[in-house]
Amino acid sequence: MTNKRKAIIGFAVIFAIILGLIGWRIWPMFQAPEVLDVGIAVGETAPVGIELRDANGNPTTLSDQMGANGTVVVMVRSADWCPFCKLQLMGHSKIADDIEERGYNLVSLSYDEPAVLADFAADMDRPFTLLSDTESLFIDGVGLRDPAYGPDHHGHGVPHASILVLAPEGTVKAKFVTANYRQRPSNEFVLDMIDSAGGG
Repeated sequence: MTNKRKAIIGFAVIFAIILGLIGWRIWPMFQAPEVLDVGIAVGETAPVGIELRDANGNPTTLSDQMGANGTVVVMVRSADWCPFCKLQLMGHSKIADDIEERGYNLVSLSYDEPAVLADFAADMDRPFTLLSDTESLFIDGVGLRDPAYGPDHHGHGVPHASILVLAPEGTVKAKFVTANYRQRPSNEFVLDMIDSAGGG
């Protein structure tokens, strides 16, 4: 076997391995999300008075973010280093107006610093409210911190990728927590959640 042929075969093997790894990473994105039963339950009241910050660094709470029927809270790991979160937020921005028509405000919540959220919002076609919970106070308050990341990990304090549909007083009307961070709900799924919760 010539050196050229060996090089071609070697390249083909490496390329196949890379494609396999990429496929392993993104394949779950195309599957129906699996549900994880953790955290606050439907019917319980979320601590909507906990102080958070918006992308400008201004203090706010989820109580301040309520529409007539409540708010839809998209909890993500990070708008900085999590590509699945970025895709999800960009996707959900397309239904922000549909959510508002149902009487809800759409917000996201992560442990990111406000400056990170401001940078991300600048690239969105239809920005919506991005909230910072750097101390994971709300995340812990609803029992949705992901325990997979210890204190020495950069992901320490992130939530499970989750969606909460909250009534104005904080009652959980609907909830979704994905069992696999690579799997996120579609826009249709989110709108069905709201409709099934009695939205609009």
